[in-house]
Amino acid sequence: MKTYVCKNCGYIETKEELESDYVCPKCNALKDSFEVFHENLAENEIDAIVDSVIEDAIESNKPSKIVNEKEEEKSIRISEYNTAITRIPEKCINCGQCKKTCENIVNLRYDLNKCKEPICIGCGQCILNCPTGALVPKYEYKEVKEILDANEKIVVAIISPAVRVSIGESFGLEPGVNSEKKLVSALKQLGFDFVYDTAFGADLTVLEEAAEFIERLQNKKALPQFTSCCPAWVKYAEIYHPELLDNLSTCKSPIGMQCAIIKSYFCEKKGFDPSKIVTVAITPCTAKKMEAREYTLNIDHVLTASELELLLKEEEIKLPELEDRDFDQLMGESSGAGVIFGSSGGVCESILRTLNKILTNKNLTKDELRFEELEGFEGIKEASILIGKYKVKVAVVQQMENLEKILENNYYKQFHLIEVMNCKGGCIGGGGQPLCQIPKLDEYREKRSKGLFEIDKKRAVRSAHDNAEIKLLYKEYLKNPMSEKSFELLHTSYTDKSNLLNNK
Repeated sequence: MKTYVCKNCGYIETKEELESDYVCPKCNALKDSFEVFHENLAENEIDAIVDSVIEDAIESNKPSKIVNEKEEEKSIRISEYNTAITRIPEKCINCGQCKKTCENIVNLRYDLNKCKEPICIGCGQCILNCPTGALVPKYEYKEVKEILDANEKIVVAIISPAVRVSIGESFGLEPGVNSEKKLVSALKQLGFDFVYDTAFGADLTVLEEAAEFIERLQNKKALPQFTSCCPAWVKYAEIYHPELLDNLSTCKSPIGMQCAIIKSYFCEKKGFDPSKIVTVAITPCTAKKMEAREYTLNIDHVLTASELELLLKEEEIKLPELEDRDFDQLMGESSGAGVIFGSSGGVCESILRTLNKILTNKNLTKDELRFEELEGFEGIKEASILIGKYKVKVAVVQQMENLEKILENNYYKQFHLIEVMNCKGGCIGGGGQPLCQIPKLDEYREKRSKGLFEIDKKRAVRSAHDNAEIKLLYKEYLKNPMSEKSFELLHTSYTDKSNLLNNK
């Protein structure tokens, strides 16, 4: 059995062979528009994958966390209002893998007999674990292509750290290969006017989040401070743990910060009318689509890495053959700290590099920059870091089931700073990443993570506070982290959404 994908619209078909007169039921494209995505997937292998990938999910005596309206419906219901994910109904075989993923990996729990709508935090882990390709991101790439072709707007792309080490997989490169310079060329060829590095936004986040942490520490405000980069985790907190919202950093995500700067500082510097600007975030994350619609309206469009793959192939752009091209100036420079945001532990590690500078007025030496005890794929990682007179206790948590463990008996209260990411491995394991065979997900995550830390290792600038373009931004525009201007543009607030469960 083979899995084919339509290069025109992304429709996925699973058959031994496509008939010569086959027509795509979604966009009417002919057979020639399809290419093989997975080969040699036998009928019985689908069942094997479903039974083997999520071991906890197959325990027959384990109660369901998600109660469907109809018992015979094994698949997760996707709301028509879902801004991140959609289903191709004819591809669904009702295997229940998506429901098992939501229950046992994402840790969602709700009763559809009580809720008006299914609960979704947009993470897209169901997409990665669907054996038939029935679940896909909510595609926007055709709309973005129409904007580019119309040539009436100034279209600005920003590339997330984790995309540069995954997009090459779609073109025959190994996971972890850094394709950022070729990706800049590809986006320019598509018609983007400016291409910037979201790792710049990550550096900006480090400065703001470190300053916020210092304020909390010195003024005895709510600690621990939880990171807020992951929109899936933020929504999970709003729904299931509103009691933690005071502890959640008020910082927007790096994408949210950078798009706000594009529509303010960038426009002022370039003399552009902000209404003429269209921001397009290239991300590994389907939850960013939700963030753009529900949280940060300065993000006009979000294309996942898997969407970008479809767009590039539709335009017959062969990424490995392109020349290297640098990011545009003004927001194109980034530190190694900004790049490792894409891997679990990277956010915490980056903040610690800058906290050391703030509290001791010294940079860490080259040998001190890595906090390897915070890296890797363990669900919960802990460390005590001595910075000046402060002993900072930090934790790194990936996946919501592990978050629940650290919350048990208020264990989390012993820490000062806690990084939380919904997806295993962090952004490198996001639901918008290029698909691979389900049993190889961990292997791909590890290689992508290694690729990001290799980039950091080779960077001349490895701490966010040493980024020259960040320094210029503060000097000319923001003045200081947590300033009135910074707070207006770069910070946000949260809402108790526990009413969505309707469990009263």
